[in-house]
Parts: sequence; structure tokens; C-alpha cells
Amino acid sequence: REREGKVSMAANPPLVMGANGMLTPAPFAGEYFVLGRDGVQIEVNNVRTGNGKWKADGFLYLSHVRCVFVAPKADASGLQSFDFPLAYVSNEKFNQPIFGCNNLSIDCFSVADGGGPNGTIPPHSAKFYLKHGGSNTLLPLFFRMLEVTRIEQRRAAAAAQQSQYPEVVHTAPVDEVKKIVNVAYVDPNDPTTIYVTQPVGQDKVMDNDQMPYEPTGLKP
Repeated sequence: REREGKVSMAANPPLVMGANGMLTPAPFAGEYFVLGRDGVQIEVNNVRTGNGKWKADGFLYLSHVRCVFVAPKADASGLQSFDFPLAYVSNEKFNQPIFGCNNLSIDCFSVADGGGPNGTIPPHSAKFYLKHGGSNTLLPLFFRMLEVTRIEQRRAAAAAQQSQYPEVVHTAPVDEVKKIVNVAYVDPNDPTTIYVTQPVGQDKVMDNDQMPYEPTGLKP
């Protein structure tokens, strides 16, 4: 949803105060947060700010539906958070440069009108710089969430082809995600927090009119 006409629908998803006293993405109905990671710097392009790029320090959340980056406060354009649906992520890569900070890079289609794989809006390219070191908890869970999401997408596509119904983009099943989290390796050198209990209560789940997109029916 646009905010004062300055940012795209993937930007500024609704935020609430989480149980940890930090600004946290307001969850979709049924959304399951997997982890949170402090000490992350984002660089993302194709945003409607002054120069088309956004760079900020903040906190990265991962759920079974999306990644959400949240900065402590909004910048001059009003941009404070950014939402990356896992079903629209591609070209993910972990980069370990000789000079500079290790980072995770991705491309992600916009959910705005004209976005998506068949749309006219080019995807966002983003990098998440891991300024606090370790990655051996974050990366396996992130790549596993993508894998499970893509398996579900292929199942949905096959079912749609058989039944001749339009394809619907599905997300990872929550029960399977919980099993993955329960056996996840926790690296003591990685400051990622795995959520044993959800960081946001059910009283703060988004209403339908707050949702920037429907996670199980992303625009084709």
C-alpha cells in the first residue's frame, strides 16, 4: 500500500510493538515467524525514494510467508520497513567478499499493480549485510523456507494444470515449518533469535483491510 505516494506496496507493511518491546511486522492470519536477526543493514533498489535506493540499519524478520526488514525509525521519505514475499524471491546468494561485510543478496518481485513474474515492474534487488557476524543459524533456515515454499508452488501449479483452474501461489505449510524450526541448528556465533514463542500476540494479527497483499494468492 502506498504511503503518501512515495513508496511501493512492498514498503511499510503494518508494524506493531512486539512482546520483546521492538517494532515487529503485524502478522497475517496464520503467519508463523521463524526467526529475527539484529545488526542487519539493507540496501534495496527500485524504491520510490529520492534516488530509487534505500539503505538502512535495522532488524530482519523471517516468517513462513516473507522476510521483513524493519528500521528503528522512518527516513525522510517515510520509508521504515520493507516486505519480501518468499514466493517472489529469486537469485538468492550468500556473498563473502574479501573486503567488506558478508551479505545475503536476493531479487524479489514487487506486489504492487504491475508487479509479479508476469508484470512490467522490474524486481527489487536487495542485499542484507550481516554486521554482527555469524550466519550458520540464519542461512540454513532462510534457504530451507525458500525450498519448502517452492515445493508448495510446484504442487499448486501441477494441481492447477490437472484441474484447469488458475494457479494460486501457495506458501509453505506451517506444520512443516514448525518441524524444521524444532530441529534447527543454533550456532552460538550467530546472533539470530529463533522464535520458540511468537513475537507478536494474536490480538495484533492484521485485519483484511490492513494487508498489503494476500500471501496465498499473490498477483500473477
